[in-house]
Amino acid sequence: MSGDGLRDVIVAGGGPAGCAAAILLKERGHDVLLLDAARFPRDKICGESVSPGAWSVLRDLGVVPRLEALHPWPLRGMALTSPDGTSFEGRYRGIQAPGFAIRRESLDLLLLERARECGVEVREGARVCDVLFHGGVVGGVFFENGGGPECARGRIVIGAEGRRSVVARRLALLREDPSLRKFAVRGYWEGMQGLSEHGEMHVGGGGYCGIAPLSATRANVAFVLDRRELTRAGGDLAGFYERTIAERWPRVGERLRRAERQGPPRAIGPLALKARHVSAPGSLLVGDAAGFHDPFTGEGVTLALRSAAIACETADAALRSGRATDLSSYDRRRHAATRDKFRFNRLLQHVVAWPGLADHLARRLATRPALADRLVGVAGDFVPARTAIGPSLLWDLLRS
Repeated sequence: MSGDGLRDVIVAGGGPAGCAAAILLKERGHDVLLLDAARFPRDKICGESVSPGAWSVLRDLGVVPRLEALHPWPLRGMALTSPDGTSFEGRYRGIQAPGFAIRRESLDLLLLERARECGVEVREGARVCDVLFHGGVVGGVFFENGGGPECARGRIVIGAEGRRSVVARRLALLREDPSLRKFAVRGYWEGMQGLSEHGEMHVGGGGYCGIAPLSATRANVAFVLDRRELTRAGGDLAGFYERTIAERWPRVGERLRRAERQGPPRAIGPLALKARHVSAPGSLLVGDAAGFHDPFTGEGVTLALRSAAIACETADAALRSGRATDLSSYDRRRHAATRDKFRFNRLLQHVVAWPGLADHLARRLATRPALADRLVGVAGDFVPARTAIGPSLLWDLLRS
């Protein structure tokens, strides 16, 4: 077993949250090591819609020109279709730049390359397998890199390996949500009809189907259902995926009839995970490692980037003060930044679960474009949920 010198920060995971934390901390002068089990570019199951709220962090990371050079598909709002076929659109109003859709393999590679450029030591193919403790304080990680186990020691360890984070689970901070046992199946399609510069959600069939247009003809089409439904796949995920769309969301299925699926679909689950805390002595959790909620509002990448920015500020202050073992302020700051949006997400989860309620709200919003824009703005992470969610909004939504 080999060892490294003591680092300021070790980041486990090279997705958007891990790369953002690594870049921001390196730019503040800290010695950062980033480890990821994969070799990039790599596929990642994701809805691949990024809300407008992500742009502020992307600018801080210095990646906007390169991202724009990839020509991500602009998303200027969201369109929702309820179980009875009622549709409404909400637009992102008053923003400098729209949201966008982009393949995660492209976005994640761009961020990883930016981390390297900034001076972060990046090791691909390095799978974190355990956490090193010193007197109850996280002091590093053990990882495998094609040979025997290696040890990297750090003043702060950031867990950013996603839903199956070894750091989060070794600290006993992450658990499956007992009430939201859902899974998702995603496929790519070329030649899909009816795509626009709006993301789409089709509610019904016991769940919902999301469409992220990646171009005028190419789309990421994913659905979310209760985990028990996956037993119907019977070992044939591709057949299950196509049958499920055709049977439960026939309007979507009709638009795919002349399209061609690009490669096999992939499944992921359980989706909803809860973290008891997002910090421990010597460690922070960011991105999905800090908990993952129902992806209905598509805020995953934006939340990952924002949580990384908060984690960076916490870690930077702790390192400069010499008190890297006390990171509990991150729990408070992240909770304050996310609690209202998470309440909004839970409200939408209840709506999705009741078809009659979803139909009523869709009919209401189809005739109230300003209200639809307001809700989509909250989902897009640029209208603060704390200013938008309240009794007056609920009254506007529910009254006949």
